[in-house]
Amino acid sequence: MARGLSYADAVTLLGGTDSAIVTALDRLTGGVLLAATGGGSAFALSLFDAKGELFRHGHALVGRLAERKSGLARADRTERLAAAQRVLAVTAFFEAVAEVALPFDTAELRLGRADQVALSGGDPSLTPLLVDGLTCTDIPLVTPASPYRLVVDRLQDFHRGLSEDLLRFIMGLAVWDRLHATARSRLAETLRHEVPPAATRRFEEHFRRLAADFPELAFWTDRADHEAARKEIQALRTGLAGLRQVLDGIAADRTPDDRRAALARRYRARLGRPVSESGGVPGGMTIPTLEDAYVNPRCRVRPAGPSDALGREDWWRAAPVRDDLQDLLIGHLTAPESAWRPLLLLGQPGSGKSVLTQVLAARLPAADFMVVRVVLREAPADADLQAQIEHAVRDATGETMTWSELARGSGGALPVVILDGFDELLQATGVSQSDYLQQVVRFQERESDQGRPVAVIVTSRTAVADRARVPGRGVTAIRLEPFSDEQIGRWLDIWNTTNAAHFAGRGVRPLPEAAALAHGDLARQPLLLLMLALYDAGANALQDDGGSLDLAGLYERLLRSFAEREIEKTRPGQDSRAAADSVEEELLRLSIAAFAMFNRGRQWTTEQELTADLAALFPEHPGSAGRGFRTPLTPGQTVIGRFFFVHQSQALTHETRLSTYEFLHATFGEFLVARQVARELAGLARVSMTSSRHQTVDDTILRALISYAPLTGRDPIVNFLFQLLSRLPGEVREAMGEFLLRAFHAALETGRETGGYAPVRQTVPARHAVHLANVLFLTALVRGSVTGSELFPGEGYPVGPWWRCARLMQSQLQRSGWTSLIKTVRLERLTGPGGARDIRFTVPRSLWSPGPVSLPWTFYLPTDQTVWSVAEMTEIRFSANFVCDEVEDLMTHALEPLDSLTFFDNNFTTELARTRPDRTVSFTHALINLWTVSGNANASVQELETAYEECLHFEYPLDTVEAVLRPLAADAFRLSREWRAKVLDDLRAYITIRPDVHPWVRQAFHDLDLGFLDSGMS
Repeated sequence: MARGLSYADAVTLLGGTDSAIVTALDRLTGGVLLAATGGGSAFALSLFDAKGELFRHGHALVGRLAERKSGLARADRTERLAAAQRVLAVTAFFEAVAEVALPFDTAELRLGRADQVALSGGDPSLTPLLVDGLTCTDIPLVTPASPYRLVVDRLQDFHRGLSEDLLRFIMGLAVWDRLHATARSRLAETLRHEVPPAATRRFEEHFRRLAADFPELAFWTDRADHEAARKEIQALRTGLAGLRQVLDGIAADRTPDDRRAALARRYRARLGRPVSESGGVPGGMTIPTLEDAYVNPRCRVRPAGPSDALGREDWWRAAPVRDDLQDLLIGHLTAPESAWRPLLLLGQPGSGKSVLTQVLAARLPAADFMVVRVVLREAPADADLQAQIEHAVRDATGETMTWSELARGSGGALPVVILDGFDELLQATGVSQSDYLQQVVRFQERESDQGRPVAVIVTSRTAVADRARVPGRGVTAIRLEPFSDEQIGRWLDIWNTTNAAHFAGRGVRPLPEAAALAHGDLARQPLLLLMLALYDAGANALQDDGGSLDLAGLYERLLRSFAEREIEKTRPGQDSRAAADSVEEELLRLSIAAFAMFNRGRQWTTEQELTADLAALFPEHPGSAGRGFRTPLTPGQTVIGRFFFVHQSQALTHETRLSTYEFLHATFGEFLVARQVARELAGLARVSMTSSRHQTVDDTILRALISYAPLTGRDPIVNFLFQLLSRLPGEVREAMGEFLLRAFHAALETGRETGGYAPVRQTVPARHAVHLANVLFLTALVRGSVTGSELFPGEGYPVGPWWRCARLMQSQLQRSGWTSLIKTVRLERLTGPGGARDIRFTVPRSLWSPGPVSLPWTFYLPTDQTVWSVAEMTEIRFSANFVCDEVEDLMTHALEPLDSLTFFDNNFTTELARTRPDRTVSFTHALINLWTVSGNANASVQELETAYEECLHFEYPLDTVEAVLRPLAADAFRLSREWRAKVLDDLRAYITIRPDVHPWVRQAFHDLDLGFLDSGMS
């Protein structure tokens, strides 16, 4: 389409012919000014002639476009509307210039010989003469990708550049020399500051009139005066009906050819089918059709470039939530930019990206658009884009045809290629398709060069969008947002109306909005809302139990009900015991899939990874103690793909189908991880209850599952475990706690492997550290609390072995895993009889923070001393340097400004002092505290005196005294007279016996003398 059209190109597109004036305007708007004898005079005269050809010519061309609009196909219409904008932008400038009051007669603008010589720099042979201008080649266009006010600002800059060119032209004529200074200044002021905004306002008036003839232009702007064009379609909030209404109203009166009609029939047929075709529907229930049930989603939109992080929430937060997705799609598909900038449609799993593309493909009128929807999971992943399109055409119509044949036969309709599931291509093939968007842009460039402009829409999950390289030209990105309360209510109205007869016949109540909203995020994704509705449809389970169930209970019933339904379909006729075991098998498979994702640090797993995990964990039969499963587990491809709350991504390469799995909501996987951990622990606890105390319980599977990622890394897992474990009988929890305590004792034993299960490559220390962290967390959670003495029996001082365990975990866990552990598991420092030290671990349900550091506890200080030397600063520095720990480096760095003081010398030990019976501090702490209190204007006299007294408990070299003396001199007037007298006596005795006291110290001391303070500062 028209991208970078010159003025002359735009005139030609609108049916105009070449002329001297058109050539001159083309040079002017292209950054150069024609000022030659062959046309310069006529051009200059016409600029100031209100009855001249220039703006009359522009209006005639645009008027001719309006007369022909009914016969224009989509691509032609879009291209000519872009051309009309360019012509109107130039015409508006001429109109503004024509109203300028000149300080001379326009006849004087004719170029004489002297003028030509002056303008040519002394070389009259330059005919025509080109003078470099300031404007850019491309006239700014109103498009959906740019805010309207931004375009207006750019257009005013464009008009300002034209005015500067025109002013320079006049300044080169003899008439300029004859003007007095005031006239020159007034004319320059007018052309520079009055003409540009006037020209831009004229353009806005012309654009509004053009939009009256061409309704799609209203969707290219965000102006309030075009709201009327939007309000009607915003009332049509389902099935993109408003989009179809607008585009039908402006479509060309042309009958599509057989191929385009065949594609359109295929896509329209989808509207009459159920919104979800994944099965799992109770008997007698009806899933509403796509046409009836599709609720137009909310969204955010932003232009995105190569450096933008499309997967980050904070990047999207800058864009407001909008409810005008139909407007955005109309604007994009009718604007010139659709032919050179792909539209990237993002969303979470279950947000409705694929369903949106189905509705869009069905709603675009075949008279104006030729849609090809490419389901990338079903297209060859290793083929190029054109081959994937041709594959989709054959799949939709049964006919084999090349893209070039199809595009050439579009009859002026705009081809729209929808590439659905780019994330599946990325996820299933790894990074091999990371340049896919760049391939899309190159495809669009080639098609435009061949006169076959094509719009492309690409869908992807937000989480993997960052793995694709955004082309340098950028993309328009739209992210689908969760349902609002009002949208949930609208969807439920459709659902309840569709199934009203079924509900009445079975005595089931319709699902009210309040019951769905009680489950928060689950109800805000369309597919998950359908899941809740299906769960409630059987016997109002959601309504009857939702208020009394915690979240873990709700998830248990949801997943169990869908597993039961699946068993009824695939294995009918089982007795109740066999059916219950089959349901547990299904949930176990789902749990192993959840661990496959969790232990790999991802929200998805491949079919091959899942199959390998199942084979490693259950090589033959899974009938080990505590689980009760009787049949072998099947390969990954039959494990979880049939559950419609699991998203299966696919890609086809070399006739091999690559598959990955992901839960539609991350908390499904997190619940299943917690559920399996709780079941494994309960089973092991029951086995240990019937075994002798010295009999080893086989915990291979549990150890394998919890040795690769800290459970504390996901808050929902922690919360689900709280809820699941709290339901267990007291004796089971007690046995579970004893088992976990023994597991902690043996956690670091060598030879404790995880069988063949290895979801990620991991060193032996790292595996031990993760397992240790998880066992510690579970022990504290199950028992309520556990002490260091219990964790390290037989150790007289449990803090020592705990330090080694903590350092192991800190060194081997990833930073995020370590942070989650220390914030989830609370360590309390205990002091027992006789000052014995211990530690206690708990898992609080609410936020907590560590208390102040107790140095007597840390260093086990004797009570009969008041000053201690405990460590050398040299050791602190060497330790921080050797360990390279971020936190230790940060703390050491914070103390570096104190290096100039003697007490930080390598030969000096860090000393502690008991300043009060309940307070022991280091001198560094005391000094920093003093500086902080001294700098606080609101500190009380007592706080200030106490801070000084803490520092004065230490006896240090002279520069330490200086460090206290400096703030003391400044704070003298804030301190009491009696306190000052005592301090000065102490300092006098110290300073007078030191021969090396610096003169300024002596002066400062004299300034602090009581007489000085009494007379001048008290």
